[in-house]
Amino acid sequence: MHLRDWQKSAALLALSFAVAIGLSEVLLRLFWDPGSYQPVIRADPVYGWTLAAGTHLHSVDTDRHLRYDIQVNSLGMRDPERSPAKPAGVKRVLLLGDSMVFGTGVEVGHRCGDVLADRLGPGVEVLNAACGGWGTDQEFLYLCREGFAFQPDVVILALCLSNDVANNLLAHELYGTAPKPRFVLQGSTLVYEPPAPRTAAQTGTHRLHFLKRSRLLHFVGRHVRLLHRRRNVAPKTEVPYYDEDLKSGQSHWAVFEKEYPPAFAGAFAVTEALIGATRDSCASHAVPLVLFAFPQKFEVDPEARAAELAHYGYEASWFDLGAPYEKLAQLARRLDILYLYPHDEFAAANAHGPLFFARDGHPDAAGHALAAATLEEPVRRALETTASHTALR
Repeated sequence: MHLRDWQKSAALLALSFAVAIGLSEVLLRLFWDPGSYQPVIRADPVYGWTLAAGTHLHSVDTDRHLRYDIQVNSLGMRDPERSPAKPAGVKRVLLLGDSMVFGTGVEVGHRCGDVLADRLGPGVEVLNAACGGWGTDQEFLYLCREGFAFQPDVVILALCLSNDVANNLLAHELYGTAPKPRFVLQGSTLVYEPPAPRTAAQTGTHRLHFLKRSRLLHFVGRHVRLLHRRRNVAPKTEVPYYDEDLKSGQSHWAVFEKEYPPAFAGAFAVTEALIGATRDSCASHAVPLVLFAFPQKFEVDPEARAAELAHYGYEASWFDLGAPYEKLAQLARRLDILYLYPHDEFAAANAHGPLFFARDGHPDAAGHALAAATLEEPVRRALETTASHTALR
């Protein structure tokens, strides 16, 4: 059969279009670096996910008005390059946590760990091993598997209580589907449950994965968004919230309920057990543990609290914002752990200027600086304790 002229033209046009698309993709890969193209998170068979060593991301979140750089060093930390072995004459502080201490929205140099290192002065390194979305379970696993290899003199376990307990409850990412490890209590024993195998969609082997990797689509999408903004389209004014369910225990208000349902009560017990296991592991290495509860925006900002309650339709009378922190304080006294929850300091400072981003619940540079200020003296004392123990040995 002979192709008609219009069929030949259509085939030639399609071929030309395909070549143009392919050539554009190649040229963009050679000459254009979008910054936000290269991923900084990788799947991990133990932790569920972790930072990918040696990667870079220029993160832009237009809804939350966040724009910042993420550079991951060869050790898989969002930090300057470090030696795996502790340099002679240097003391090390290992900081564990989630996106609060990782520094979502904040540049390196202005996060609590960076500011704490500056305040402690020369001769002290603060290694920030935080990873966004991690719970106490993942942080405990990291400490035991990798953290002690850095020979820390002090370990700081930073808690984001409003989501850590929920994280520890789940076998998957709190606001996603990525599988994660978790622990359950059998009697008083913590039992490890590894992450479930990832699906094809989660591993990126599904048929549309190449679209997410296309630099051409990324380029076009970015410039379409730029044109949209330049037309002076009014931005959204509402504060972005996750769609959360208080009854499921996946709301960041669940930990403040006056009475926990059985599943959430069990998750809080697991969280306490994980803190105890962290303390025991640190003690076995003769390393002091500092437990730091990072105050949340709605805890110290009455306007933010009122806005969230109104958005979700919650009643303030359902919650006790101080109760879970008092439970932590009681746990810390039983375990002889240094515990800090600088609520009053944050509330007083917030009255004079914001400590959190306007459209996001993460602390801004001022919030990180205040966290570092409250940590400085306790960490100094803990470092002195380590030095005394070393001298005695």
